[in-house]
Amino acid sequence: MLKLLSSAVLSLLLSLGLLPSHESEAARTGALAATTATVATHNTWHGQATTKPLADIIGWQEVDTAEGHNKLGAMENYNHFRPGDDRLDARNSIAISWRKNKFEKTGEGSRLTHGGEAGVTPSRFVNWVVLKNLATGTKLAFINTHYISGAWNGEHPERQERWRTHNTVVREVVAELRGRGLPVVLVGDFNRDLSQDIPGMNHLNTAGVSGVPIDQIYVSVGIGTGPAERLEKYGSDHFAYTATVQY
Repeated sequence: MLKLLSSAVLSLLLSLGLLPSHESEAARTGALAATTATVATHNTWHGQATTKPLADIIGWQEVDTAEGHNKLGAMENYNHFRPGDDRLDARNSIAISWRKNKFEKTGEGSRLTHGGEAGVTPSRFVNWVVLKNLATGTKLAFINTHYISGAWNGEHPERQERWRTHNTVVREVVAELRGRGLPVVLVGDFNRDLSQDIPGMNHLNTAGVSGVPIDQIYVSVGIGTGPAERLEKYGSDHFAYTATVQY
């Protein structure tokens, strides 16, 4: 009965011209519309890996050589976020790429997590972009990062403080972007085989892989469509990983 009354009221409003028909249709279809995108992460082993079109949006790590950046530049169907003024700036080593025919960048950012130390670690950063889907207009925040190595493998426990400082910044960036009402994807080389408890985010397990790899993908609660998939190494010492999100 309520549905019949609602339909009658809607029809009356349309007939009186008080509710434009195209707007009501947009409202109905908009409520059902969803954007699907593939995302990926890959540590390129200092640019030695072949950069493959792994997904619609890709977070890279260890793009810290001229060779690595030249390979990114050759990916003609992608745009790239490399915020450092100098190509070999440490923050550019965690570049982000996206298909230029699917997305427009509407926001970006980069935060230092901790400084570098010769023979130990470069300066570490968190990079992110906000991408608007050209077909649907929906926006997605994509975060990429790379934590200090050796902190949790028994070799360098003195590095754990810097790892935790980095993790605090990651959580702050996630919280800030989620606070804008954006769906969020976080990828990176976490250099720890343990998933993190990040408010509002789900860690995606990897299909057919036991345990947690150090290369990880997190998504806002509710936008994951299944587990992550492990791909090939493509010349790296790390596997690439991909997943699909819907938002």
